[in-house]
Amino acid sequence: MEIKYFLYFLIGGVIVSVVTYFASQAKGLLAAFIANLPLITLITFLTIYFESGHKAVVSYAKGLIIMLFPWLAYIFAIIFLTHRLGFIPSLVIGISLYLLAAYLILIKSHLIP
Repeated sequence: MEIKYFLYFLIGGVIVSVVTYFASQAKGLLAAFIANLPLITLITFLTIYFESGHKAVVSYAKGLIIMLFPWLAYIFAIIFLTHRLGFIPSLVIGISLYLLAAYLILIKSHLIP
């Protein structure tokens, strides 16, 4: 295994740990700010660029924009359903919405036969 993949894993784990810490301290806005910092995408853009060049980075960035819509469906399900149904059911519904919307996008893009 190459050491760079271990470093990517560590960086991702540190970010998740910091976000979890602040969120568990009732500092949701700070946790969300940290989670949405473009650190993961920055690292991903750099690694894709060094592995495959700028065309692959642009393709990935376009994919992020397209997959934003399924992600928003997931987040809105958590926001609007947690108080009504509880956290776990809203999480399951949100993930299901994400997967369904992403599947439809991938079919339309002819990435899934």
